[in-house]
Amino acid sequence: MSSEMHTCPACGGPGGFWKTFTDGFRRAFSSKRDGDRLEYIAIDEIDHNPYQPREYLLEEPLENLKKSIQQYGVIVPIIVNRKKGTGYTLVAGQRRLQVARELGFQRIPAIVRTLKPRQMMEVSYLENLHREDLTDIDVTKMFDRIRRRYPDIAQRELAEAMGLKIEALEHARDLMKMPIPAVEAMRAGMITEEHARLVSDIDDPDVMLEVIEMIYNEKLGIEETHEICSRILRKEPPYVTSEQSVHFHAPSCPFTQLIPEERRMKFYSKKEVARRGKVACMQCL
Repeated sequence: MSSEMHTCPACGGPGGFWKTFTDGFRRAFSSKRDGDRLEYIAIDEIDHNPYQPREYLLEEPLENLKKSIQQYGVIVPIIVNRKKGTGYTLVAGQRRLQVARELGFQRIPAIVRTLKPRQMMEVSYLENLHREDLTDIDVTKMFDRIRRRYPDIAQRELAEAMGLKIEALEHARDLMKMPIPAVEAMRAGMITEEHARLVSDIDDPDVMLEVIEMIYNEKLGIEETHEICSRILRKEPPYVTSEQSVHFHAPSCPFTQLIPEERRMKFYSKKEVARRGKVACMQCL
């Protein structure tokens, strides 16, 4: 007899003999209503998590998870809170639940708990804090939501309890003052903080979004992004040369003053000048 465990396409869990066995085991040991228990519950009875700090799910990791769940089912149970009456509220496992929904699973393995709102918030946030891909902004938003809900807890006391530094929280709050497109692109992992600070100078939101898409799609570095933003903002180019010159200079370089205005060639990046075969002036660069 084969020892291979089959996967039920309806729920992603054990099928055949193993499903019958686990269902019987569950019924035998789940008589206590308020205790934690492992169940295969209907996906359409699960509501979203109101305390979920993660708003973005990157497509590539999600695709990898989908392939795994499609092949093996949901191996690690999600955590849900038992609602009064019927139904459940998700506590932890947003990605697994989303993938199971997309794959058309009817049921999903879940650890069912009975939690008070504060306990549910704590479990949800702690589970997310242990994920390495949570951004500093996500963590800070999560922290600030807890502070608003429990204003009697001092900021430093709460930060210490969560293993966070006040300085890092303040830095993230400073980042959140940037324009929304730049902040949201950072949170989604499309651009870095340095990229975000550069594009934040662009007044037109539509133009800013175009530049962000360009940075992400073309994997632009900081210097290339600085060049694009400077052109858009019509800033004075930082490098000057002429057709006859071997070198390129900073505008403040004495050699720049020797180049007549009508013969000056201006560039926004060292790469741009290098493409014209110029080398840096050792006196000023």
